[in-house]
Amino acid sequence: MIANFAVTYRCQSRCRNCNIWRIEDVGKEELSLEEIGDLFSSNRKFLSDIRSIQITGGEPFLRDDLPEILSTIHGTLPECAFWIPTNGLNPHLIEKGMGGILGALEGVDVGVSVSIDGIGETHDELRGINGSFEMAVDTLARLSLLRGDDTELQLSVGMTLTPINSGEMMEVYSLARSLNAEFSFRPINFSEHYYRNQDDTFNPRTSVEEILPVIQKIGHDILKRRGLRASLTTLRYMQGTLDYIRKDGVRTLPCTAGSDSFFLDTNGDVYPCIIMDRRMGNIREEKLGKLWYSETSERTRQRIAEGRCPGCWVECEVYREILNNKLSLTATALNALMHPSTAGIY
Repeated sequence: MIANFAVTYRCQSRCRNCNIWRIEDVGKEELSLEEIGDLFSSNRKFLSDIRSIQITGGEPFLRDDLPEILSTIHGTLPECAFWIPTNGLNPHLIEKGMGGILGALEGVDVGVSVSIDGIGETHDELRGINGSFEMAVDTLARLSLLRGDDTELQLSVGMTLTPINSGEMMEVYSLARSLNAEFSFRPINFSEHYYRNQDDTFNPRTSVEEILPVIQKIGHDILKRRGLRASLTTLRYMQGTLDYIRKDGVRTLPCTAGSDSFFLDTNGDVYPCIIMDRRMGNIREEKLGKLWYSETSERTRQRIAEGRCPGCWVECEVYREILNNKLSLTATALNALMHPSTAGIY
């Protein structure tokens, strides 16, 4: 149902919690537009159930052919929505790229998430680039103007929580709302093959006591703006984030990565997700449908079903499980109804 596709690992950020920018010979083995077209057209039937693809990186907008990539995929999967995270470091380039994408994908749901990890110098410190906060805000403002009345274009601000920036969470949320963008956040996650931060010494521990009242306040505002039904999955995600931090990175929901989703790397390697470093095959070597049912892939799915995966709490790998877990959604609804001032978050 969901796929993550890293179209490039080129990146201008120097983030403290991610080492993608350290990759040597970056861009050397990226899938070409022609290869991407062949992949999706030759696997049209196999991929027909995909409803959402996150086009990620690196910085996706550093690919000059990004509009053509999305248009090519859309030609095969006309019902698929797209989501693009960006570091916002090149406002003009991103504005131009999104203009091309919206022109090519008229009527298709497309979302952009601009990463903002704090206010001013805090964001610059975590991103490793002086002036990056101003550029990210400029990007968000440009996209907000570009959207206008276009309901297909969704905007969000994404924040990765650390001990350094957790005290500015409410300010980042307010910034997002001032530009009519939604807000999402996540704890630091670790991955050998994606973030490449498995052995990083950066301390990810965030104080639950510090962020709990802020998350409750944000949850209350979301509940008030959207109503219970429309905010339910978000409230469950927010509660899960707190639980994940409290349990030192232990996931509180089962996972169906490798069954209901996959991650396609820049060079054609296929993984169950962006977190679990279990290569299932490469689409340059064999058809996606064939490698999906290989013995290696089946063993990977078995490990995940048994809970023997690293565990994570990121939106692209969690929301589908939230939607599938009706019991936890019911509990979230009851908590929100009984404690509306905190949106039932504890």
